[in-house]
Amino acid sequence: MKRIFMLCLAGALALASTSCKDDKKTIILQTITVNGQMYEVKSALYGENPSEYGDEASFNLILLNDVFSQPPTGEPSFYVGIELSESLYGKTVDLTKPIVKSGTLAPYLDIVAANEGQSFEIDNSEGSIDISVGEADTSLTVTSGTLKVTKNGGDFSVKLSVELSDGKSIFADWTGKATKVTIPE
Repeated sequence: MKRIFMLCLAGALALASTSCKDDKKTIILQTITVNGQMYEVKSALYGENPSEYGDEASFNLILLNDVFSQPPTGEPSFYVGIELSESLYGKTVDLTKPIVKSGTLAPYLDIVAANEGQSFEIDNSEGSIDISVGEADTSLTVTSGTLKVTKNGGDFSVKLSVELSDGKSIFADWTGKATKVTIPE
């Protein structure tokens, strides 16, 4: 009887530990943050750009807090957009330093973000970093920041952290499948 009791107890403990493991669910919230405002990424759209005019081939990726299957007709009120040359895929890029040409084609990196219609852009190409707010050039600088994007077909992983000298910031932590579209210029 003692043996049957021990077997039943061992079985109950095994079942209990198995069911407890099933109760633990990890939810990964994939977000974009612009100037302290955080939203979940609900749409990701991308387009590919061929190599032309001495620039490398690249992609445009737009992370949005609203659901879109095509690029929005106007500028969304909240988003993060990244254009990245293929030689920079999978590398951690120091955003405080200009990207330099290492081969025959020029690499390119552009980050755009908007929060409530206030947009700013970091253009890191041709050996300089230019920052504009709205459409106006500024004397702002990148005080800290890194970007790492991996791409495999339509599957992406984005880790972005950038802070500007006036306190503006962009953060993105997203992994997923993006919908391929034609992105208007």
